[in-house]
Amino acid sequence: MDKVTLSIIDTLKEIIVGQVGELVYPAGKKSPDVFQQTAAYIKFLPITACIEFMGACYDEQPFDTSRLDKPNIVETRFNTALKNLFDKAYHPFAKADNAYYFYMNLRNPMIHQLRPHAGIAFTTRKESLEDKTEHLKVINNSEKDLLILVLEDFYDDLRIAAERLIRFFENGTLTNKKGENAFLTIFDPKSA
Repeated sequence: MDKVTLSIIDTLKEIIVGQVGELVYPAGKKSPDVFQQTAAYIKFLPITACIEFMGACYDEQPFDTSRLDKPNIVETRFNTALKNLFDKAYHPFAKADNAYYFYMNLRNPMIHQLRPHAGIAFTTRKESLEDKTEHLKVINNSEKDLLILVLEDFYDDLRIAAERLIRFFENGTLTNKKGENAFLTIFDPKSA
């Protein structure tokens, strides 16, 4: 197999728009198709990780900056992506005083425990239509209030944010020079 090295822009296109998109919309299905998802739960994990990655693309710090170098770098990057790349509906979830603060209630528990905080519930577009729930809306459960995240809507918003970030690099809005830098080396079995 030949090595393929992707720039940040290519990584956004190939991995987030491409491969994560294929996880959510397999076999030629496209947004806003309604269908039975397979392995829906685990598809929330790459979406969550991609948010932080896009925040790292957005800032001026080197990608390898760690918490030892800059104590709040992870939280800052995650929230930067939500505030600067996502629709304004996500902005409240980038604030520490929000009951569903995504960094503490989605990102950290998903990355470290493979589950969101108890106040966040995952569903799919098909289930959401059946249950009459909406993405980013709170429902009153018999036990507690739950913030609903709909897989396809969450991915669609991630894709839009990634496309916005690509435009920012391409039109010079972002001047951190990360966009064209070599970033990810992968093996492409199609080129073998």
